[in-house]
Amino acid sequence: MEKFQNRILRVEEGLHGLMRWTLFLITGAMTGIVLLGVLFRYILRAPLPWSEELARYLMVWGASLGASVAYREGAHIAITILVDKFHGMTGRVITSITQIIVIVFMTIIVFKGFVLVFELSGQTSPAMEIPMAWPYLAIPVGCLFILFEAVITTFWKGQRMGKKGTEPL
Repeated sequence: MEKFQNRILRVEEGLHGLMRWTLFLITGAMTGIVLLGVLFRYILRAPLPWSEELARYLMVWGASLGASVAYREGAHIAITILVDKFHGMTGRVITSITQIIVIVFMTIIVFKGFVLVFELSGQTSPAMEIPMAWPYLAIPVGCLFILFEAVITTFWKGQRMGKKGTEPL
């Protein structure tokens, strides 16, 4: 069982690193596209009709994937009054209940998000004329990564304690 846990934790660490690089690339592409859009619109007087739309979709993907990175690193906003007030076993129970609520909520969003993506797959975007399934897919995919991180944090958090940037919530 420990071998399985170690594999899962290695996969999770690899996904986290990949996610950080993906976010770096998305941010760079978004910045470049916006600058290109401004250059073409105001300097060359020939606006690119797709630049604003692509930047918007990249921002949606970046926010969705970035939420999972922030969740893993404990960077989301949190109200910790109960956990701070109750130390020891009670605080751990409250934290576990919170994690289970996150798991249930993310499971619902992932399921309903994929249903929505499939229902709206015939729709296309106005400027780029790509299937709207691609931008809509950002939400269930981002929530799927949060769900994965929540499961890891809930069931194997003892394995990750003490590593910088991997403290459970």
